[in-house]
Amino acid sequence: MDISYRQPSVNVAANWYPGNGFFAGASAASIRFDQTRTTGAEFVANVGYGWRLANDWSAQAMLAHYQFTRVPSAARFNYDELVLTAGWRDSVFASIALSPNTGFGPSPSSRAVSYDLVGRLPLVHGWTATAGIGYYDLHSVIGIGYVYGNVGLTWQFRSWQFDVAYIATNSEAKTTLGPGASNRWIADAIWHF
Repeated sequence: MDISYRQPSVNVAANWYPGNGFFAGASAASIRFDQTRTTGAEFVANVGYGWRLANDWSAQAMLAHYQFTRVPSAARFNYDELVLTAGWRDSVFASIALSPNTGFGPSPSSRAVSYDLVGRLPLVHGWTATAGIGYYDLHSVIGIGYVYGNVGLTWQFRSWQFDVAYIATNSEAKTTLGPGASNRWIADAIWHF
């Protein structure tokens, strides 16, 4: 979902991630749900645990809370999530995310589940290709489920990361969720310090 209404968004995040064991993070991003001039914020806090199961395999369990402010019906969009992820050679990742309290607009908050398969392929000179496909089951919330996917490139240069990606959803998402679910290009620049 596009939650910046085709406007630039600023995101600040801090993460503690030792590689194995416990990890935690928090972020804040500017958002705009509709054409109003009001800019709100999305706050995310997460904590989890990661395991290296063997040389090729890894697993991760994470709990996250999403909190929205200064947007219409902000409390309707707050939700929690449990994410379980398995990885192979840090190149292919499969995950399932479970939320007991997802809501959209006037719908009552209910259970939502998403399934994702993501791949990343290191190229040369700091470049990495990425691709993913997923399914978001919102039948309990708004009566639909939809497929989404992305392809993109990342370039890492010292402490800077530049990403460009094309994100797409199927027609059911576009029909039900409107322009926020339209296919689009996104780009970002991230400074790690």
